[in-house]
Amino acid sequence: MRPVRFIGRLAKLGFAAFIVMTLAMLAWTFLWPGPDVRGMQQADVIICLGAGMDPDGTLDAAALARVDRCVQLFEAGLAPSIVFSGGAARLNGPNAGAQMALYAQSLGVPAENTDAERRAQSTLQNALFSMELAPDAQDIILVTEAFHLPRSWASFHWARWEMGLPNDKNFHLVMSENVRRNLPEGSVNWTALMRESLAIWFNVARAAAYTLAPNPSVDWLH
Repeated sequence: MRPVRFIGRLAKLGFAAFIVMTLAMLAWTFLWPGPDVRGMQQADVIICLGAGMDPDGTLDAAALARVDRCVQLFEAGLAPSIVFSGGAARLNGPNAGAQMALYAQSLGVPAENTDAERRAQSTLQNALFSMELAPDAQDIILVTEAFHLPRSWASFHWARWEMGLPNDKNFHLVMSENVRRNLPEGSVNWTALMRESLAIWFNVARAAAYTLAPNPSVDWLH
């Protein structure tokens, strides 16, 4: 009976932790303050994390909102360049990093002030691959939705440590919007929020496996 009781208690603790994390995630989603560019600190680079994209390269509304925010920050003079991070939706198809960079350029950002990370298929890969493009940056602005910001912050700190970079980097979190919404009615996309509740734990498990394995593959982080 003891193993059964232990498993039962472990399951209860796991469920309680999931509920607490979900409530915390909902709180920071809807309470995260919008950016005030007048009071923001100058940074070395802006990193825009990729969102959804159709196989033909059409960016979804969440990705466009992230780029819009990055362009606003760039035009405010908060950083000299933007790294757009995101891989392809299908083999040999267009990648989100390049598509977002092209959209930013259409809004007036010079091509020489943009860079595209073209491989990432997850937040952990966003962190690893985009940091390779800006290894010397100390102050970094991360842009994504509010519900995704804490996981992004943790992923970039993990990537910094995993890559052996100096512990002098500051990650400044800026939301593109608080939560994804269903178009055209604008209602909250609760499915995306529930996925995020699970993704937080999945992120922890994948990062731990990658760190502890003797010969890890970045494909594990997909």
